[in-house]
Amino acid sequence: MFLTIAHRGDPLAHRENTMPAFQSAVDKGANTLEFDLRLTRDGRIALLHDARLDRLWDVPAAIADLTLAQVRTAGTDGHQVPTLDELLVAFPRTTFLVDLKTDDVVEPAVRELRRHGDAFDRAIFVAARSGGREALVRLRAAEPDALIGLDWTEPAPPPQDLLDALRPQYFGPRWRVADACGVPAMRERGYQVWVGPLVAEADLAAAYAYGVDGIVSDDVDALLRLAAPVPAGE
Repeated sequence: MFLTIAHRGDPLAHRENTMPAFQSAVDKGANTLEFDLRLTRDGRIALLHDARLDRLWDVPAAIADLTLAQVRTAGTDGHQVPTLDELLVAFPRTTFLVDLKTDDVVEPAVRELRRHGDAFDRAIFVAARSGGREALVRLRAAEPDALIGLDWTEPAPPPQDLLDALRPQYFGPRWRVADACGVPAMRERGYQVWVGPLVAEADLAAAYAYGVDGIVSDDVDALLRLAAPVPAGE
């Protein structure tokens, strides 16, 4: 399955990391939802990319300093910060690309995913942050059956000692370093590779033609047009 990965849902149509954004992406045909996890002050798992709520919600506070109830006061009509539980209930068959934004959210997220049927088996964990690789190595040790993706921004292939410690099934370089970091060689070695996040249609088309197993994009419509199956006989 080619992964059509909706980056924070459908952020060109709805506010990112909200239920309307995720629902829009799935309704359009995306098979994978990418989202970010953080903990509130009362230990609830919330979906938010930034550490603070200023940019999206005009709240001058860090999410870690607020309870979920306080966080929920921002936004209306479903455009509010959702919880992981709400997302898992709403999408019982969708694949997830789970970005673990802090160390303290890792164990609660695993417990929550395991509590929801096969959700853990549909989740691919990444940690695109400082210290994220170490967190994923610890996750691998604690959860041998976890699906893990190695996010990559460096213009060189990942070192073998990191691959040995992490044992990722997926490799996720940025498009600008895809050639330098050896995407064809990584695919030949059995890793599934995605690139992104991408927005420009020219970049989406170039990445698809290059040969990858998935693309992360903010532009869900453009991504799905690109990845749509060609009808028989055409």
